[in-house]
Amino acid sequence: MKFSTKFTLFFAAILSLGIGILTFTSLQMPSCAAPSEAYTHFAPDVVPGKVVTLKKLREEYFIDWHNMFSAKVRELFESPKHITLDYSIRVLRYVMELADKGETLYYCVFDNKDNRLIGAIEVREKNDIDPGQMGCWLNENYWGGGRIQEAYKLIAQTYFKLKPNEPSFDAHVRVWNVRSYKAMKKFGFIDVKTAPASDGKADRHILELRREQVMGK
Repeated sequence: MKFSTKFTLFFAAILSLGIGILTFTSLQMPSCAAPSEAYTHFAPDVVPGKVVTLKKLREEYFIDWHNMFSAKVRELFESPKHITLDYSIRVLRYVMELADKGETLYYCVFDNKDNRLIGAIEVREKNDIDPGQMGCWLNENYWGGGRIQEAYKLIAQTYFKLKPNEPSFDAHVRVWNVRSYKAMKKFGFIDVKTAPASDGKADRHILELRREQVMGK
């Protein structure tokens, strides 16, 4: 499947998100996986929490995902001000292809009070487009209440269980995105350095989350 340069850049933006991008080292297969199988095939379909639940992306979620990916969220993603449903569907089908190949661990975030899709979170393999691997967004009507903190926790626990040999991953956050930077620091990410912009945009904070912060020693 081929995509235009504009689409590829938009896709990179919605994956990396102004709020954070996580990086990890080489792919390590869990012991239960044959070498030819993607580790994400062994990821649970549903990861329940107290305030949010993570569910693997399905086509039936496409419309709700598009509707919740609001103008405010797109601004944080540095993505186009206006996008069509068809555009979102193309992006999400591509995400599903990447998940099937084990190139991303991707979940939709559902609020436990009303069982509505309110955002998405992922950790993906490093590539030539993005400086990191984690992307996460929540619709602004659901900011607060511990939702983002629990979403971080649920996907980090899932990732480290699937990747028992990975000691850490890191997050890239635009320096102007103070809210997301503070949220990651609150969760346990540690500052590594500030990287100068290479894309003509703002510099990025680089933070690291270590296995013991999530799984204990």
